[in-house]
Amino acid sequence: MSEIVLEFFGAVGEVTGSCTLVHVNGRRVLVDFGLFQGSEDAEIRSLVPPPVDLSTLTAVVVTHAHIDHCGRLGMLPKYGFTGKIYATTGTADLLPRVLRSSARLQRMRFFERTDGTAPWARALMPGEEPGSAPKLPVIERMFEMADSKDCASRIVPVPLGKECQIADDVWIRFWNAGHVVGAASVEIIAGSGAARKSVVFSGDLGSYGSPLLAPPESPRHADIVVIESTNGGRRREPGANPERDIAAVLAEASGDRAKIIVPCFALGRAQQIVHRLSVLRARGELRNFNVYLDSPMAVHGMEALYKHPEYLAPALRSAVEAGEAPLWFPELHYLLSKRESMALDGLVHGGIVIAGSGFMDAGPILRHLEMSVDREDVRVLIGGYQPEGGMAWKLSNGADRMQFNGRIVPVRAKIARVEGLSGHADQDDLMRWLEGFADAPGRVVINHGTDEGRTALATRVRTELGCPVSMPNMGDLITA
Repeated sequence: MSEIVLEFFGAVGEVTGSCTLVHVNGRRVLVDFGLFQGSEDAEIRSLVPPPVDLSTLTAVVVTHAHIDHCGRLGMLPKYGFTGKIYATTGTADLLPRVLRSSARLQRMRFFERTDGTAPWARALMPGEEPGSAPKLPVIERMFEMADSKDCASRIVPVPLGKECQIADDVWIRFWNAGHVVGAASVEIIAGSGAARKSVVFSGDLGSYGSPLLAPPESPRHADIVVIESTNGGRRREPGANPERDIAAVLAEASGDRAKIIVPCFALGRAQQIVHRLSVLRARGELRNFNVYLDSPMAVHGMEALYKHPEYLAPALRSAVEAGEAPLWFPELHYLLSKRESMALDGLVHGGIVIAGSGFMDAGPILRHLEMSVDREDVRVLIGGYQPEGGMAWKLSNGADRMQFNGRIVPVRAKIARVEGLSGHADQDDLMRWLEGFADAPGRVVINHGTDEGRTALATRVRTELGCPVSMPNMGDLITA
């Protein structure tokens, strides 16, 4: 009888740092190797590899190209890993660029913090006193450009649905997760016939109601299912309508031809927003606003959707396969350099600027805000989950000033919230995915979520599916 043992080294009781070691028939397979995010302590934690001899890994499997799932892959070469990295064809297209971008960013931040030139910004609530520059620790680089290139050379692209042998008596199969282009659930299969066992990792799942992406696919059988719970304690508001809300902002802003600033994540949120704007444009509701996608990575994500239409919702997929470009419209402009980004500093009227990052904690979005947030004819459109106390959260909750490298700028721009833009499955979606298995899983393991979210999801799984449920801690072992 085959044996599968899971060992957890990340994303247990939190939503970053995904990393699970699978012991399967004498082989060791690492599923995801993500970055810990959200604080300086998390950055420091990311420097320390899990207590695993990475040189002995049989293979690494990556569910998708978000850095909380793949951001530490570049560490593998210096710890002796010489195997293959398996990912879907869509993720394999994105990963090399993500790794190169990460290496460049680490190098830039290292030198900025070493010489004290690191830019910084904060939002200030009414009555909150401005502060001095934060004391940012100089954090060593996790990996260099050469390491990212080494990893890129090891990537093996695997089409969705195709069973791929990665070792003697061990296979994998990817199932579309509906989260971002390339995102997949991964099924790891050991043995065959009566000795067969399998474990399924959901990866990050998307919504069944996405107008951009195809819905998640449920595998047929698993002895263990490891499911994410990012939104395990949340259910979507029934009346959420992002297109309606964005259209209302455009209608209100069109009178004074306002500049509209939209923070976004390069892979996922950016493509969602562009798609929503393309729909509004087709309805005649874009109101002649030019749209500037200020992120080379986001542009690459747009192009990946055309290259891998199997991840698109059915109508969009059919259009792409017929040679059309359903996500493009004449007012959409791709910006691919810092020079092009800075040219928008002089933009006065009639432009929608989509720029990173989604949490407003880094990237060109900070410069766009510094140049424009003090103008009454500017709108800042914020959507999706925002960490409490963070920049975007404060702006959504009444911050009246912003501080950029010591300079105080009053907030005169109007702040608009748009609900329903999350690329993550909510609790109902997660349950629907589990219910889609032909056979009830032998055990459900809930990770990649806060303890509150995991507990809420566990209650429904036990009640509605009658499955045993585990919520592992760091280093825990679970056997199939």
